[in-house]
Order: sequence, then structure tokens, then C-alpha cells
Amino acid sequence: CEIGAVLNHNLEKMVNNLFNYYFIKFEPFKKNEYFNSKLGNIPKGWKISELGEYCKLKSGFAFKSAWWQESGIKIIKIKNIKQGKIDLSDCSFVSFDKISNASEFLVKEGDLIIAMTGATLGKFSIVPKYDEPLYVNQRVWKFFLGEKPLLKLPFLWGLLNQKRIFDEIIKRGQGSAQPNISPKDIESIPIIYPPKNIIDKFNDKCIPLFNLMITNSYEIEKWTIIRDILLPKLMLG
Repeated sequence: CEIGAVLNHNLEKMVNNLFNYYFIKFEPFKKNEYFNSKLGNIPKGWKISELGEYCKLKSGFAFKSAWWQESGIKIIKIKNIKQGKIDLSDCSFVSFDKISNASEFLVKEGDLIIAMTGATLGKFSIVPKYDEPLYVNQRVWKFFLGEKPLLKLPFLWGLLNQKRIFDEIIKRGQGSAQPNISPKDIESIPIIYPPKNIIDKFNDKCIPLFNLMITNSYEIEKWTIIRDILLPKLMLG
């Protein structure tokens, strides 16, 4: 488990370094002409846009507290989002008939979700490989990356890892006792927006790294379950 976690940490650093190389330092584009924008000098042909141009997001389904039960369909709540991972060991459950109107909030491997209220505001995680359906509850926001989220995930993940973006999310969530934020608040955050072919090239380079991260997380989850079952038995002899 520890080896997999360390490997994922190193993979995340590699993606961050690649993102900085492309979109912060502009290393492959040093010979380009530049122009001054509100986010600093950027290569000509690029633009300043909003995060919502790349993808939209929406709040999870409003499952009722009276529906919670001990088993059934797993629902990801805000408490399950840790920075960089989702804790599926403490999910709530609803019966199958309660998800009939929640199909839009089914999440799959490679989707990205983010906590949008309270102390966890701004924490985001990649949905891991999982053998059962997973849905998101309200206050957990889902980025809509399409049927194959991994194709668009790397660029979005790199954006959200930028301190400027995170600070902007926190700032926009301030102003009340319980920090809260709307989809429009996130979608309207200004970003440096490269041409599509450059974003696609970056995503293509990073997809194998994310595939490996997701596979590692799946294996870590399986081995953690096995450990938690066997360790008490071993301790008792």
C-alpha cells in the first residue's frame, strides 16, 4: 500500500512538472511572439478565457437523509473527499430505486469531483476504478468531461493544482459562516487558454500517467481491505 501511495505521489509530481513546463514556463514556445494579458505575458495565438470554456460542472444529486441505509448503492458525500483521493470506506448507501432520477450524477473512473462547501472547500479528487456504481451527493460537484473523462482530465487536473486557481476558489467561497460557492463561481475563474491542439498534446502525454495512478489506487484499495480483514485475525493468533 505504501509503495503504491509513493508511486502515485511521484506520478502527480510528474504531471505537475509537465503542466508547469507547458503552461506556466512556456518552455516549448520560447520562440513564439508574446503579448501582455491580464494574467501576464502569454504566447500569441493563446487567449485568456474562463475555466467553464474547458468544461462545466454541477452539484450532485440531493439525496434525502431519510434514504440512507446500511447497504445498497454507494453515495460519495463531501466527507469522503480527501485531497487527491476519495475515501470509499465510509460511504453512505441508498436503495436502487432512489437513483432513478440521479443518472446524471453517476461518476466513473477518471471523473473529477470537488468539494464545494465547508472546511473541505476546493479539495478535489479523481474517481478511482471501482467495481460498483458510484453517485455523488449534493455539495459535491462533478466536472463534466464527457464519456471518456481521461481524455480531458490532465489539463483540468493541472489547472486545479495551481495555487492561483485554488486561492481564487477559496476567495470566492468566503463571505459567510459556512464557505459556499456556485458552479458559475468556478466556471468564471480566468485561465490561460492554449489552442486545442496544444491542450490535446499535453493530455495525450499525461493519460498513461493517470491510468497508472488509477490502477495503483485500485490496488491500494483492494490490499487495504485484505489487510483490515486479516490483521485482527493475525493479532489473535
